[in-house]
Amino acid sequence: MVHSTLEKTILRKMFFDGRIGGRHLGEQDLCRGFPSHEKGNIPKSLKKLIKEGLIDNHPTSYGMQYSLNPHRIKEIQDVLES
Repeated sequence: MVHSTLEKTILRKMFFDGRIGGRHLGEQDLCRGFPSHEKGNIPKSLKKLIKEGLIDNHPTSYGMQYSLNPHRIKEIQDVLES
């Protein structure tokens, strides 16, 4: 499947920060570092990556948290290399 530059950047940021499995972060923290004109597109990209199964969402008492799916790391690395 073809991934946009924003989706690859989200995956890269989470991968190199070690946000895999139990280590997760919120959408607000994920948006940090992106240009202001891209921040509105992040929720849409997150939904697409969750639907593909590359990112897991974890409901918590303080909001939704996101991490990379530990069972799909090889596929995530392939996306980052393409």
